[in-house]
Amino acid sequence: MRKGLFILLGVLLGLTGIKAQEPDLSKLTSTQDKIKAWIAYCESLHLNSKNSSGNYTALQQAALKGVNLAPADDPEDRGHFYYFAAFGYYYQVKFDSAQYCYYQCLHEAQKAKDAQMIANACVALIPVNFQLQQQSKVDSCKDILQSVMDTTHNTNILQDGYSALGSYYQQKSYYSAAQNYLIKSIELRKKIVDTTQDPKVKLNYAILCYMLAKLYGNTDMHDKGLASLKEGQKFAIYSPLVDTRYLSSFTEEFCTSGNIDSALYYDSLLELRSRNSPVVLSESVSADISIAQYYINNKQYNRAGPFVEKADALATKSKSPILIYQSQMAKGRYLKETGKPAEAIILLNQSMPVARKISREEYTEVLKYMAEAQEAVGNKNAALQYYKQYTQQLDSLTKETVSRNIADQETRYQTSQKEQRIAVLDKENQLEVLELQNAYRTRLLLVVGLAALGVIALLLYFNYRDKEKLNQILNKKNDQLGELNDQLAVANETKAKLFGIIGHDLRAPIGKIVQLLQIQKESPDLMNEQSRQKHEEKLKTASENVLETMEDLLLWSKSQMQHFTPQFSPVKISETIQKEINFLHESTEDKNLKVHNEVPSGFVQNTDENFLSVIIRNLLQNSVKYGDEGSTISISAAGRKILITNQMVHARTEDLNRLLENTQVNSKSSGMGLQIAKDLTTSIQARIFFQQQDNQHLTAVISWEK
Repeated sequence: MRKGLFILLGVLLGLTGIKAQEPDLSKLTSTQDKIKAWIAYCESLHLNSKNSSGNYTALQQAALKGVNLAPADDPEDRGHFYYFAAFGYYYQVKFDSAQYCYYQCLHEAQKAKDAQMIANACVALIPVNFQLQQQSKVDSCKDILQSVMDTTHNTNILQDGYSALGSYYQQKSYYSAAQNYLIKSIELRKKIVDTTQDPKVKLNYAILCYMLAKLYGNTDMHDKGLASLKEGQKFAIYSPLVDTRYLSSFTEEFCTSGNIDSALYYDSLLELRSRNSPVVLSESVSADISIAQYYINNKQYNRAGPFVEKADALATKSKSPILIYQSQMAKGRYLKETGKPAEAIILLNQSMPVARKISREEYTEVLKYMAEAQEAVGNKNAALQYYKQYTQQLDSLTKETVSRNIADQETRYQTSQKEQRIAVLDKENQLEVLELQNAYRTRLLLVVGLAALGVIALLLYFNYRDKEKLNQILNKKNDQLGELNDQLAVANETKAKLFGIIGHDLRAPIGKIVQLLQIQKESPDLMNEQSRQKHEEKLKTASENVLETMEDLLLWSKSQMQHFTPQFSPVKISETIQKEINFLHESTEDKNLKVHNEVPSGFVQNTDENFLSVIIRNLLQNSVKYGDEGSTISISAAGRKILITNQMVHARTEDLNRLLENTQVNSKSSGMGLQIAKDLTTSIQARIFFQQQDNQHLTAVISWEK
């Protein structure tokens, strides 16, 4: 009954509590709270205390809803939900879907680096892949599980891992290795099973005892099988499924050991438990077949008959191919033994195809019964053919059994060697830990000694520090006084520059205002209405120029002070230049100068517009002031440079560039405007220089290029 063993193994890790009501997620605000509540609900669906087939469908549907609820960056919760979904599919005997969800659980667990969940997924995938006859995937999951177990001391992982490896080797018919792993799992659980209140722990213990009993039965150690069943029986009551498996197994074991009265007692308990079951329990069919075979073996055919018929009726009602073929095989043998070989041949023929797929051992028995039935009806040739097939199958099974026993012993040997190596490594690790501890103690003593020396040195240092403390304070005060003196010197220098620049840059515009005011005061009658308006407009323009110049000077003075920085932003250079050209319109008219703005409208530079305006204004003022009367001033752009070119016969490039290098400015000398322009240009991370194009033209360059 391999299918039954698969499902029982699936129960491991799956049972957690009693069934609960579905939570109302709309009452919860955070996603994490919703996930937590939904996980608890899915866990509550595992036990299925009423043995309802619809419970597993509900679990599967709830788990898939949980997968959609958990975000993609939460592999741990998504892994749990995939595990629940796989569990639900598994109990619905939808092994393909269960396999898919278990593998999704494994992938999420690997992303989360959750060793416990990785082990759980592999534990579940081993029987599923066996059921789907995908041996390579079985071996792959076994290897992943083994690697986790070899590197952990987590008791929970080891418990479930040992049970899964036991099942793995049981399916390969390596019974000694399987028993070894199951016993290890049972021994780990036995330490807490009598004291814990967790039904999951108790029920898992019962399942492992059941599996171990089946292994003992396969190796004809029925006394140990009964002892294992008795060990786990008191914990089987936590699940109706496990409880019925126990009753059926007790019936089979007592039949095999010859204690028919005990077998009949447990069969009656099983019949009582299954009376209200909505489905036919495979355990009831197996128990009835076991009792029937006992009576047939002991030639008590009149007692065997009722159990043969009962098993046949239940199997037919269940519509399970496995149960039907088993009942057909038992009934066929019964009919052969009771003198009805022709009817037996019909049933044995019907059971043979399924037996060939399910169990080679039982297929061999069917061949034997068929040969005997054919001989009983006088069909010698057919009987001979079936005897030959029986002999061939029996030889093959014998060879396979010998081969498996050798492989089983080899596996046990390799496992033992591996465990010994692990034990040796553990001891080596313990020795290394001791060595590290000793080294730590040595280092601790050295540290204590160094600390004592440090205390002595510290006392000496404090003594020395007290002597130096006053000197340090005095030096600090001197440094502060030096900084104040430096700041005062900078302030005085800035003040001197500011007054010098005010005297330099404001003299001409203020003088023009005074001149205009005198004309207006002394000769008001000489001006007609049009001349008066023009005169007032000039006066207004001159006043605005003075105001603009004052603002530029204040801006420059701020640039000399600490913490004053330009505000950089994209500036359309052509617009800024045009504004300054308009500002100097009156001055250019007085000297009959033409100014051409040839800077492209799309030329943009990341700079401070106010700083740039002052720079361009000063350079234009110099161009107007020193340019030849009637000449043309052209302003253009090349790369990241602004070029201001005018006709200036007497100017020399070397003198102008030398003025730019001065750090001290004399207010009585020329070059104040250039000093302002140079200081502001430095602030906007650019530079100014002059270059001579020919003997007639001079170009002032504002460059942002390195």
